[in-house]
Amino acid sequence: MSKVTHVSVASLDGITASEEALFCAFRDANPDLDSPYFCVDFLKAIAPHTPGSMLARFHDGDEIVGFFAYQKRGQSLQPAGAPLADYHAAVMKSGYAPDWSRLLAAAGAKRLEFNGLIGLDGLDRAPIMKHRQIADVKDGFEAWFATQKALAPKYFKNLGRCTRNVAKDLPDLAFEWTEVSPTLLDWVLDLKVDQYKRSGMHNVFSCGWTRDLLLALAAQKTGQSCLRAGVYRRGEELVAAEICLIDGEDLHFWFPAYNPAYSRYSPGLLLTFDIIRHTANLGLKVFDFGSGGEAYKSPMTIDGPLCYEGQVGQALALPVKSDRLQRAWLSLWRRAHIVRACEVSIQGQVMAVLRLIERAQIRMRARLAARLPQTAA
Repeated sequence: MSKVTHVSVASLDGITASEEALFCAFRDANPDLDSPYFCVDFLKAIAPHTPGSMLARFHDGDEIVGFFAYQKRGQSLQPAGAPLADYHAAVMKSGYAPDWSRLLAAAGAKRLEFNGLIGLDGLDRAPIMKHRQIADVKDGFEAWFATQKALAPKYFKNLGRCTRNVAKDLPDLAFEWTEVSPTLLDWVLDLKVDQYKRSGMHNVFSCGWTRDLLLALAAQKTGQSCLRAGVYRRGEELVAAEICLIDGEDLHFWFPAYNPAYSRYSPGLLLTFDIIRHTANLGLKVFDFGSGGEAYKSPMTIDGPLCYEGQVGQALALPVKSDRLQRAWLSLWRRAHIVRACEVSIQGQVMAVLRLIERAQIRMRARLAARLPQTAA
């Protein structure tokens, strides 16, 4: 493995045409980077809207041998577009590995945080391993459907029941595959914000720039990377929508939302299935559900390539070995990672921390209340 001699950094929106060509060549040589997040069009679209976005260039002498897009938050580096970018990687020339310590020095940072890194090269501690959950439709929709149905017959039997209920009760429900308009985007994001409020999760759209980033992607009409959405409508009424990121033959499911009034019909699951069925006929072959462990994903997917969660450099960690405390710390770290990524103003950071404290208090009171009857008994 050849070595990187130094790293230079500059604004992400300053990438040159020759650097774009290098980036694309390095990416095309690595099949693990077959994801819309590694398309140069994606990076160019998000660059003007991502605060502190930078592009690192890994050098071997005078030659550029790799790239890494990031954003700086205090003393921490995060992948550019975090927390919206599910996957990230150093896009390297074959035979080279990223030198993260040189990157930290060049960027004036103490650590790099990641939660969907492709590739282990250069890491200084063991990360958390996760699988990308994918639906592989390269042999056609019917072959994929038959395989998954054999693996999860109860799930697809229930899906068929939901389909029949929709046909009976909502005969006017129509599927559309469409561009993402500002109106559609706002409908989806409003429902996501409601979901964040109910769950106590941080609202990643309150900062403003994340919505602007999505609008920029939606407006992108040229190049390989684009946003599209599968939609259910009843006349003019929106019932469900799922915003997807597309590059070539790859689709990444990104932001699903549905009207809660229709929840008994499982519109989200039906819509995901219809998106796969419809777009497989358009030539899409790999459908990525992300690396989260949500139960609804497994019946439609198989384990894809590995990705990793962790830190490089001066890690923020607990100096204890208690599994319980480590799990609590990991949960807190993940939430803090999202807050740092989104909130670039002091006011936003303070409000986010207050919400974190409030949620922790609510959960603590709930745990205590759950234990009281047992104690009394």
